[in-house]
Amino acid sequence: MSSPFCLHLPRRLYDEMLAQALAELPNECCGLLAGTLEGREGGAPVGRVLRRYPLVNAAASGVEFLSEPQGLFAAVRDMRLLGLEIIAIYHSHPTTEPVPSRTDLERNYYGPEVMNLIISLKGAEPQMRGWWLAAAHYREGEWRCGDGDLL
Repeated sequence: MSSPFCLHLPRRLYDEMLAQALAELPNECCGLLAGTLEGREGGAPVGRVLRRYPLVNAAASGVEFLSEPQGLFAAVRDMRLLGLEIIAIYHSHPTTEPVPSRTDLERNYYGPEVMNLIISLKGAEPQMRGWWLAAAHYREGEWRCGDGDLL
């Protein structure tokens, strides 16, 4: 099975995601990434991230996240106004690996076309991995981080 797209994430937004994850310790952080899907000659489409929407974790927990509804609705409204779509969601794992948990699989409300990025703060340096989630399984997704033509 091929991946829906390769995610291209600007370095600035990546750095902001890591800063959010660290700032929200000991709780998990969460947010949305919006952008466009673009074709690419001879390969998979590219999901180009253009905007980050940090959200409040209403669960205020270190082992789960629940996006606060008002912030989520405001983010989706802004995306519609800008003609963008949700191409990835992200959250952190403060004390575990950047691998989907059973809760992540059970609460995958965005479907298999939206990449899930998990930031682990378990080690000395944050580590992030991307995943395509389904109800009972997951597989790693391809993503790149850089600026301008480096993407």
